[in-house]
Amino acid sequence: MERARELIKPYVEMDGVIGIYVVGSATRPYRDELSDYDIEVIVEDHVYEGTPMEKRQVFSFKEGKSKVVDYEFYLIPWSDFVKLTKSALDLFHHSAQHAVILHDPDGRIEPIIQQLAELPEDVRLERMTVHFLEFLYRLGRTRKTTNRGELPINLALLQGDALSSLTKLIFLAKGSWPSTKYWSEQEFAEIGISDDLLNLVKIWMSDPSSDNARGLVGAVREFLDDSDETFHQDMDGIQQWLFFTKEGKAAFERWGIR
Repeated sequence: MERARELIKPYVEMDGVIGIYVVGSATRPYRDELSDYDIEVIVEDHVYEGTPMEKRQVFSFKEGKSKVVDYEFYLIPWSDFVKLTKSALDLFHHSAQHAVILHDPDGRIEPIIQQLAELPEDVRLERMTVHFLEFLYRLGRTRKTTNRGELPINLALLQGDALSSLTKLIFLAKGSWPSTKYWSEQEFAEIGISDDLLNLVKIWMSDPSSDNARGLVGAVREFLDDSDETFHQDMDGIQQWLFFTKEGKAAFERWGIR
């Protein structure tokens, strides 16, 4: 983080800067030579409105590497920053879990980041139920599509949806907001997901046969059992909740894949 602290010095001196923090792979142990510094600068609303468009987002590219970003400064007005706590996008919440605050002289941004990072238990359970059912339904659709013959685009789309639902389910079962897709496997390692489960996922990805699908479902159920979850044990109850209650329908609209 020493380099990030050097990079922010010009912004620290700016009028109307409330706080500065860094998110993304720069804050994680798996960062590599392609990682950049994603630095977010929270400013008073009037300062943001008075900032020219080209200065609201500033990129710098690494020397000798074509189009590889070295660092990025992204200005966010205070009112938009506060609204992020109500967002249903995992991007904002997961990044907040690992954000590193670089400048917060009046202590204004730390409580917002903490609120963004918090995963309420009712949201966690609601989402696990939605994603578990999505995962099962996508597996069923994938099986039907496989049996219909060579439909590679349809099959790839369905597998992607099933994998996305499963990935979100795994993170939530571990008490984390789901990661961005492009760092999911690295984050699985960080939260201790077993190779046995991930290998079954990869086997199903290469061969979505009924046998491999059944093996994967069994492993996912076992993973949930080992995580002390019980919601998945009442299939009739959770399906009725999703399809026939106002709360379930709203949850699917809010969190489901369309």
